[in-house]
Amino acid sequence: MSDTRLPDFEHTLAITQGNFEAAELAECHGVACGLLCRDPGASLDAFIGLLDMLELVKTPASGFKMALEELLNSTRLQLVDEDMGLALWLPNDDETLEDRTMALSQWCAGYLAGLGSGGNDSISALSDDANEAMKDLQHISAADVTDTTESEEDENAFAEIVEYIRVVVLMIREDLRGPDGQDLIH
Repeated sequence: MSDTRLPDFEHTLAITQGNFEAAELAECHGVACGLLCRDPGASLDAFIGLLDMLELVKTPASGFKMALEELLNSTRLQLVDEDMGLALWLPNDDETLEDRTMALSQWCAGYLAGLGSGGNDSISALSDDANEAMKDLQHISAADVTDTTESEEDENAFAEIVEYIRVVVLMIREDLRGPDGQDLIH
């Protein structure tokens, strides 16, 4: 079986040699998830083309391109994992809550961009619950962190939001699958 672990976030951030902020890197994973929910067979070229169109990545260096390919392939496997093993690619827990919240916000923006890049045809197949969840993702993508104090309550709330987003992505993916569970609804 193929490895479903995402590339190491901090290592990939180092590969970019200061050309990326953590939130932008998280946004790349959001784009991958949205793209793969819409088009499970999306190629690396399609992914990089979308990142270019969104002005996130122009021409990635070879090491970063390999990390993006690993990210895309691992995400593809996580999205079809029967144990719902999808993980969001975010900065490590030792980063500030503010930085992780901004990364989560941009992750959601990337997800919505990746999902919406196919036009409204794919999104029209979504259930009412999924459409409501999409509105939540839009609100999260517009999050602005103003309180820089960190508490256990804040950490727990962050973890709950991450879990909610993970479940929303899996729900949207299911909505977009066809009647036999394999094909997209068009």
